[in-house]
Amino acid sequence: MNCDRLTLGVIMGTFLICWLPFFIVNIIRSFFPGRVSDVQFVAVTWLGYANSTANPIIYTILNKDFRTAFKRILFGK
Repeated sequence: MNCDRLTLGVIMGTFLICWLPFFIVNIIRSFFPGRVSDVQFVAVTWLGYANSTANPIIYTILNKDFRTAFKRILFGK
């Protein structure tokens, strides 16, 4: 049970770290056009996309059942 809470906390924290900059930049762009460059916008967008890459890594590290199933899928029995 405690491990599940840790996993959920790490997943939620990673989600916030990855997506919060994107939403902040979008708010800034709405109220102050031209203040955020296209490069910055693309960077925070890709940071958000990186969240999808981080999730399987987090689950593999923190969840033994997921790790076992993942190994079974990749390498067979």
